Amino acid sequence: MVMSTLTTLQVAQAARLSAKAVRLYADRGLIAMTRAPATGHREFRPGAVDTARQIALLRTLDLSLAQIGEVLGADDPVSAFDAVWAGRRQRLAETLAAGTYARSVLAGCPTLDVGIQSRQVQEQLTLRWTGVATLGDLPATIRDATTMLFGVLHEQSSDLAGSPFVAYHERATESGPGRVSVHVPVAAPLRPPVSTTLAVEPAHDEVFVALTQAEAVAQPFVVSVHDYLRAGALEAGEPCGDDREVYLPAWGHDDVGPVMEVAVPVRRVATGCGA
Repeated sequence: MVMSTLTTLQVAQAARLSAKAVRLYADRGLIAMTRAPATGHREFRPGAVDTARQIALLRTLDLSLAQIGEVLGADDPVSAFDAVWAGRRQRLAETLAAGTYARSVLAGCPTLDVGIQSRQVQEQLTLRWTGVATLGDLPATIRDATTMLFGVLHEQSSDLAGSPFVAYHERATESGPGRVSVHVPVAAPLRPPVSTTLAVEPAHDEVFVALTQAEAVAQPFVVSVHDYLRAGALEAGEPCGDDREVYLPAWGHDDVGPVMEVAVPVRRVATGCGA
């Protein structure tokens, strides 16, 4: 007689997984199951074994359960996997580039394959929020502060006068918070609410590197760019201000072109620096 359903333990043994893992995947909706009317125990169709194996395989690639759910639940799982894996492959390439850069630093010859550009930045009036965050908290802190600042502009009918940017006054680590300022350029003075200030960013020269979306979300690579600009900026001028990240209108849209710039103000003999 052909068995119509399998128990959690039977799926686990056939897929070479723990029963705990099978229960987790089932409870997350990754493996279809029903409940036995009499006992309430999980019941699985034989196809659950193949699904469990696929989940285990995808987990070895460090895909999250949410990403695995997207892949397995797609009409075309292969195309869905390709979309997820393309992003991970790009981030892996950027992480490898960061490792190569760290090695070059240890060898005493910092080298990073990025294009350093230079420009003159005009004086700007900005609405500014300043706080502290650890390295892991930085993305959420920047997002929340930017949302709050844009809300102030909306409430006071003030126009955005340039690309928002973040200035790093101290280097944050996983365990140690660093001081950071989020700036939103404004066209005219407004009433800064509590926790914010109006600040004049003096005109200055700066060097910068433009990053794509994939590069911008690869944290080790971004850290390498910051470090390399400090070293590589010496050819264009002496660094004389806090590192900053400028967020361009394309940010978050996965565009092929630049979505963010890492920049460092520099002092030139001819022009000086107001940072």
